[in-house]
Formats: sequence, C-alpha cells, structure tokens
Amino acid sequence: MTGTFIAGSRALTVQGRQEIRHFFSGIRSRLQWGPEQLQLDPAYPIVPVGQQLDYDHLCGPGGDRELLRTAMNMEGLYRNLEPMPGAVDAALAMEDAGLDVFFCSTPFATHATCASEKLASIEEHLGARWVPRVILTHDKTLVKGSVLVDDKPGVHGAMEPEWTHLVFDQSYNRCLVDAPRLREWKDWEQAIYPLLHMAAV
Repeated sequence: MTGTFIAGSRALTVQGRQEIRHFFSGIRSRLQWGPEQLQLDPAYPIVPVGQQLDYDHLCGPGGDRELLRTAMNMEGLYRNLEPMPGAVDAALAMEDAGLDVFFCSTPFATHATCASEKLASIEEHLGARWVPRVILTHDKTLVKGSVLVDDKPGVHGAMEPEWTHLVFDQSYNRCLVDAPRLREWKDWEQAIYPLLHMAAV
C-alpha cells in the first residue's frame, strides 16, 4: 500500500480527563497498480493482488524492472489512485466518534510530484480541511501515536516507535502471525479500540 492508511492514537490527560488522539495516513493502495495505471503494455507481468510475496513484489517473471521503475515515477500516478474500499468512510467515522485523525505517508523518494499528489488526493476525497492533517515522512517511527495501521511487514526507523503496528492484511505480510490485524476498513472499531484501550492504561 503506497500512502499507507495509518491509524494511530495517543492517550493524553487534559484537565483530569483522558483524550484519545489518532493518526492516519494514505487512503489509496498501490495494489491497484496494473499495466493500465502504470501506462505499460497490457502484457507486462504485474504480480496480481493476493499473490505478492513481499512488499515490493510487483514485477512478475520476465518483467523489465527498470521499465517498471520508470513507470512508478510517472507524474499523476499517485494523484489518480482510488481510495481503498471503506477507507474514506472509516476516517470520517473515526472523526465522528471524537477521534483526532491524521494521515502519515511516505512519499516515493524518486517521484518528483509524489508528495504534492498525495496532498491533492486527500483534498479531493476528504476535503481541504483534511490537508493540514497530513504528515509526510520517510521515518514513521518519529510520529507519536498509539496505533499504526500499515500493510508493510516491518516499519523501522531511527526511534523505538510509541505505536502498536496494526497490520492491514495483505498476502505479503501474513508472516506476521502474532500481530494484530485489520482485514477491511469497515471493521476498524473492532481492531483499533482494543489497542487504544491498551495504550491508555
């Protein structure tokens, strides 16, 4: 998932009461990337969703990796990805539930307009008021929070993260057998609230 939809929260005590603060990021999935989205020949061997064995497993047998890398740097790619099913509704529902929601995403380092395209996508799908809630970083461990929803099997960086990694289910992360897991955004309450209660203790 590029622009991984992240949920996180931090328990704060303010004037004797407990507040829960949430962090989110990216509402779109690079799992949508096929030859059409990447403007490649329809015969280019993109590994299908559900068959990817690791996070960067997009190039199938016989595929030209340099050609794929060039396509991944194409202007407009991140701007035109559609939200994952249920992601927008989940973000709005969390806000309605009184949670502070933020988006935390990693721009593709060699893509000149990736960061601005991610901001534009958030504005399109959630509105301009959500744009200031976007955190773009190459190190998510620097972001304070209690829960990180991310499909990447390992999220590492310079710090020991405060958050618990809630794994968004994909074929390439099922090696994390003991990690809490979210399979669909419509099930966010059952997956996230128990982790928030643990963080608040």
